[in-house]
Amino acid sequence: MQKTILSRASIMVAALVFALGINSYGQDIVKVRNLNYTSYFSKSQHLPVLVIYSLTPDMFNCSKLKGDQNVKLAADPQLTDVSDLVDDYRSTLFEEAHMMAPNENNCDKDAYTESYYFTNIMPMPRNLHKSLWEKLHEKEMLKAKKYKKVKVFAGTVGRNWVIGHNNNVIVPEWCWKVIYIPSTDEYLCYQFHNVEPYNDRDNLANHKVDINTIESLAGVRFVNGIIQASYVTATPNN
Repeated sequence: MQKTILSRASIMVAALVFALGINSYGQDIVKVRNLNYTSYFSKSQHLPVLVIYSLTPDMFNCSKLKGDQNVKLAADPQLTDVSDLVDDYRSTLFEEAHMMAPNENNCDKDAYTESYYFTNIMPMPRNLHKSLWEKLHEKEMLKAKKYKKVKVFAGTVGRNWVIGHNNNVIVPEWCWKVIYIPSTDEYLCYQFHNVEPYNDRDNLANHKVDINTIESLAGVRFVNGIIQASYVTATPNN
């Protein structure tokens, strides 16, 4: 249960580590734009520090799945040298968790395939991945249906573990997601400790935080549904 256990001190430490990492890597974070999401991918950490996407019902609410259900995880063609990570996730304690879920791209074959690129993947414990993280995907889809459009920001912070056979893939200490509803100017914010022991009585409400907590943890700022950070550059709709 995480809503109350995150101390102010641990947030400050994580934010400091994140800020130092940004300054150290400088141009390490590369912006990769795909059809339905934009990824800010760390070449040295081999994972996205931020994925941004807008979500509308027509992206997933179609009568027939247009994506290939046999599609597999793959390197992003725009960043093949550092995102060919299939072997690095094998025989580890962590699963390949999508920042933007494949079923949010059901109505476009190419977008569905792109959701399986490693620029949209982070390492996550199975219990978190298959429970609360997937429930959060379901929640943002429900919000998109209700409000016609939402904007989603998913990010990673810190370093807790390293996996990989060929590359050093950083397992972040924290992962977070912000669902922004433009029509109401509302932020729904969630934060997860990426190594926290699983509790089957846990629920999303225990991980709901305010926008200031996310800003402090991730070293970012939100203004009118737009994220600001040292490595973020403007992109239409993202």
